[in-house]
Amino acid sequence: MTDQRLIVNWRAHRTNEIVPVAELVVTHEQGAPRFEFGYLEGARRAINLGFQPFLAFAQLEKRYDSASLFPFFQNRVLPSTRTDYHEYVAELGFDARTADAVELLGRSGGVRQTDRIETVLAPTNDLETKEYATHFLVRGVRHVAGEDRRFEELVAGQRLDVQIEPDNQVNQRARKLFYGPQPIGYVPNYLLRDVDLLEELGESLRFEIERVNPPPKPVHYRVLVKLTAGWPEGFRSLADRDFDRYKSPPPSFGSDTALNEASGDH
Repeated sequence: MTDQRLIVNWRAHRTNEIVPVAELVVTHEQGAPRFEFGYLEGARRAINLGFQPFLAFAQLEKRYDSASLFPFFQNRVLPSTRTDYHEYVAELGFDARTADAVELLGRSGGVRQTDRIETVLAPTNDLETKEYATHFLVRGVRHVAGEDRRFEELVAGQRLDVQIEPDNQVNQRARKLFYGPQPIGYVPNYLLRDVDLLEELGESLRFEIERVNPPPKPVHYRVLVKLTAGWPEGFRSLADRDFDRYKSPPPSFGSDTALNEASGDH
């Protein structure tokens, strides 16, 4: 099974900026998974915005290792005993018989109302086809889509167009997705550098609808998209320094920093 890298993003309280602060790396040896948690360089910038290390992973420079999924993450996955579990898995484009917790976290975002955390899977490189591939739920649907009937024509397999939105007041690198003339939402910010770089390297990007979840499903679950492209020689996904492993000495925490995020262990 292919190794997995799950990114933990944190949303700042004052600015709402989304910053990558940690990663969960899943490796597979002789069929048994190993889970490693560690902070990213983005945590340093997040600390200046009010972030503190999670209670379950208190040391910034330590890499935490386990033979089972840490409770911090497991508690963010809908239990398989829930009556709506199969429906939830299908909405994310998986089969309940084969989907694992990390995949579900990577597409659902692992969001809880008690904190400001989201989880996303890093794009993968198919070693045989040299193909860049990732899935994401379309962002900002409520800001551009208007009435739900705009989604009635959307079905799996359809191609989407993407355009830069330089006059976007939040992010001038924003990429808006269109079906025909109709905007349906945005590409997630964490993928924008990849998209920019792949285009600069001459790759053709394909945005394809994987699944549409009609009302009454929440708008942030409305459209699941698969993004594919070639993987050029020397290309590195998520190349921003924020995504590098945390290596610097831990800063001192002042008493005026924000409260610890919930650890998810209770």
